[in-house]
Amino acid sequence: MPKLLVLFHAPSSDVVAPAAAPEGGGRTHRTLDRAEDIAVYDGLILALPAAGDRGAVLTNMLAALGGSLLNKVGSAVTTAEGPGRTPVLWSALAPMADRGMILVPVPFTDTQEPAAESARRLGKRVAEVIAWVTHARSHHHHDHAPHDHQSHHHH
Repeated sequence: MPKLLVLFHAPSSDVVAPAAAPEGGGRTHRTLDRAEDIAVYDGLILALPAAGDRGAVLTNMLAALGGSLLNKVGSAVTTAEGPGRTPVLWSALAPMADRGMILVPVPFTDTQEPAAESARRLGKRVAEVIAWVTHARSHHHHDHAPHDHQSHHHH
């Protein structure tokens, strides 16, 4: 099963973690001990505050990871609104792109959708893209071998 990490810097007044899901819910909240721990996940969503330099802590962490994020799925969310939204989002997406991540961005313009619903929709979308990438990798195609389209089945 693909693993998705939603990472936020805490404490913050405008980025808040929801309560942990009940037993068997699959959601846990814990402190990330080392930046290298991100590499075990298939995808990463950075949750960035609207203001301050807490987002810089997260994006600087990406710089320490080098090539370990190559072909992983990445996205970012923020509580920022108005003209400050785009720079906050790019502050996370640009380092992800520099590390070869497959980006799934949120709309850069403000939407009328509640932030929690937008974040849930993005999480679902990122999980779908992780599943697609994982599925494609499972076929172990070789560039020099002809591909028989008749034998390629999806369930």
